[in-house]
Amino acid sequence: MRTAVGRRSGQPSLSLVEWHSMSVAERDTAWTELRGWVTWLYDRYELSVESRLPDCWAEHPGLIEELWALMLWRQEIYSAEQPSGQAARYWHTELRTVIASAASHYAASCRTGHVPPGDLASQSPELQARWARADPWARIPPSTLVAGAGAPSSVDQLDADAMERAISVGEARPLSPSISEYVRYEGAWWLAERSGGWAMVTTPTFAAQLDLAADRLGAAQDATVRARLTSDQELAHADEQDTRDTP
Repeated sequence: MRTAVGRRSGQPSLSLVEWHSMSVAERDTAWTELRGWVTWLYDRYELSVESRLPDCWAEHPGLIEELWALMLWRQEIYSAEQPSGQAARYWHTELRTVIASAASHYAASCRTGHVPPGDLASQSPELQARWARADPWARIPPSTLVAGAGAPSSVDQLDADAMERAISVGEARPLSPSISEYVRYEGAWWLAERSGGWAMVTTPTFAAQLDLAADRLGAAQDATVRARLTSDQELAHADEQDTRDTP
């Protein structure tokens, strides 16, 4: 196996593979290689000075990922058939960026000792629910989202009169009484255009978002109706009770 410290002819170098895609044996080999390379890097580039590379680097997963990529990139540069001095200079620039991030980003709280990372997002139902509620299309004009799928064809367009007729006979349904610029018609969503016509929403992600919005609005409307019926029933019951109590 070639290492970044030197070349061993006739042996292959490590390849860029995600840690979670490695077998147990491959992870052991990669981890041994990385620790040896970081030891060399630490000494060769004087990273002990002012703790340029925190001693707890191995306890910060993000730093492991960054150093792993740096190591393999350097191997690629120095073991190439025609090594490039310019590529090596780029590598050294990136090294300084990683070292700066090590102290200011990954281990900013570890100046007096290692501070473990926070909770895992994958194990936080509250955080996952919060992210799920977020809108990835926030502040993107709907017309832009529709246009993102390319110019609509004649099949993707409908004139104003045809849509008005479809709505009047119940074949088309607006997203809500207050949001009439989106209409569900013939299994697709349609967007009102400034010209007065309608364009089919052909972006799958945006259509899915409209489906979700329709479900939420429908559920909210049902809840409002149920609450109103309950309130009416309670009032009727109260009136009936008052009538019974009246001598």
